[in-house]
Parts: sequence; structure tokens; C-alpha cells
Amino acid sequence: MANLNFYGLKNDLLKLLSFIYDETDIVVYELSSEIDREIRRFKSLKELESTFDIGQLNKGQLHLKLWSASIMKEPQPRRINLTMKEHSFRHTIEGAGLMQLYLGGLNENVIDHTHCGHWNQAGAEAKIISPAKDCNWETLKKVSGRLQRFIRGMAVAKLHSRVILAGAFSEIKSGKQLRFLNQIFDAQSKEIVLLREKTS
Repeated sequence: MANLNFYGLKNDLLKLLSFIYDETDIVVYELSSEIDREIRRFKSLKELESTFDIGQLNKGQLHLKLWSASIMKEPQPRRINLTMKEHSFRHTIEGAGLMQLYLGGLNENVIDHTHCGHWNQAGAEAKIISPAKDCNWETLKKVSGRLQRFIRGMAVAKLHSRVILAGAFSEIKSGKQLRFLNQIFDAQSKEIVLLREKTS
């Protein structure tokens, strides 16, 4: 998979989502529906922001799927039948050409990473991710590359392989911490390397 993991908070993530809605043909879905509900497709940033607390992890990471008509046909939600008492189903959305955007953010005093990525052709075919044969892989690389360049363009620092966006970095300087795997880093950590100063 082609992946980019990075640190961002609300303002950072809203800038990225604004770019997705305003500058691309990408359609935003939730990965999995709530129990006994249909899958949701968010037509605007306002709708997405009114549904979720962007940049906060009090309810866990927000898992979104990104679809572009230039990459693959519109995915059809798959129903998952449940055996839970008083609940019968939920839906998920799948497809080799879908991109993942799993929003991280602040969890108490610690910032967890956001993930942006997608399958490559070899990986999708090996894992039998459908419909691998119907995906325009070159276009997927271009669309994903554009997103990742936008994210990297907002970066002001990095922690190992993960870039840190301006809003997150400002909060680190104010006392917040970063989680990298099972380790915690703060503003004094030599592993955090400044790229350039920006205002959030």
C-alpha cells in the first residue's frame, strides 16, 4: 500500500478536507456504518464537520473512504449481517481503488497520527481486493500523490517518518505530546526535527 502517516489537529485536518472537497472530484464516505444504518456519504465539509468532532479522539479514530470516479466505478455498500441481540446489520464500503483517510488527533494530552493511503495493484490482487481489475491504477497514483503533496506542503516538522502539520506542532510547543508506536515524544525530544516555521 502507498501510505502517508502524519500528525495534524482540527485546523490542519479541516484544511486537508477543504482541499479534498474544493479542489478534487473525491467523494467522502464513512468506512463502516453505524449498527442498523445505511452507509453515509458526506456531500460537504459542513456536513462532515457537523457529524464528527474533527481532530478529537474521544470516540476513536474516524475512518473515512475516498472515492474518485476517475479511478473506479462507484462502490456499492456491502451488508454485514450481525448476530447481536436487538441488532441485525451494518454496512461497509470496499474497493481496490478506494483511498483511506483515518483521522487522528488529540487524545487527552497526546496527539495520535492520521493515516492516508491506498492499495497498490500487486497488493490488491494478492489480497483479492475487489475490483482490482477495474481500477485505474495510474490515476489512483496521481490522485493520491496530489493529496500527499498537499499534506507534505503543510508540514513544518517531522518525527521519524511522520510529518507534523502546523496546528499540531503549535500544540506540541504548548505542552502536548506525540505518540509514535508505543513511545511518547514532547517538544524537547531530539527526534522531532524542524522543517520550517509556519503559522497554523
